[in-house]
Amino acid sequence: KATQAGAIAFFGDKYGDVVRVLEAGDSIELCGGTHALATGDIGLIKIVEEGSIGSNLRRIEAVTGQNAIDYVISTARTIQKLNELLDTNSAALIDVVSRKVVEAKELNDEIKSLRLAAARGRATELITKSLNGVVVQRVDQMMPADLRELALAIRANKEIKAVVLGGVTPSGGVALVAATGAGVATPAGELISQAAKLVGGGGGGKGDVATAGGKNASALDEALLAAVQATSKLA
Repeated sequence: KATQAGAIAFFGDKYGDVVRVLEAGDSIELCGGTHALATGDIGLIKIVEEGSIGSNLRRIEAVTGQNAIDYVISTARTIQKLNELLDTNSAALIDVVSRKVVEAKELNDEIKSLRLAAARGRATELITKSLNGVVVQRVDQMMPADLRELALAIRANKEIKAVVLGGVTPSGGVALVAATGAGVATPAGELISQAAKLVGGGGGGKGDVATAGGKNASALDEALLAAVQATSKLA
């Protein structure tokens, strides 16, 4: 009878034989929710989330009554804590956080530039240790990403056919990276596959760059020897 009267069911909800019919102006809808005669029956209402759940459909989620009060108190405490940490007040909080975000990005960009410059400087030193166009060296206390940048900086030299670097990271793990030069058919991953197993780890990569990691730092020297053997079979 409800649907015959023109009531609409939203969100694909399923209804039983007995339903409520809500009329608001020209809209007639089926509703399985909780109804209140007045908002005063449920107290404070705080919307906590809103989002799309389908084409032209939005869902609003809210808390009411004591739950809404608790939510507001918790939010206020969080804002107060941020004010204390950033030595500011609520009125200026957004501006302060925005500046901090910009400063953090600028510092990260500067750090990346310094790391790249350091890698290029170290590359010159390691290139002098190449043998038949191959560099296999241990370089400790570098982050995996920095070790990769160093390998790429070494490979940029036209005389380098392949480079394999391995080292113990600041956190105590093992990082391995391999890169091959132009004209080398051997996948970079093959140069460190056995080395990765020896340090108790794994990794991957396709083409001319591959990385791997492990936990057994005591086996790093043996792993680099395995890499030397692998580079002797370059094609």
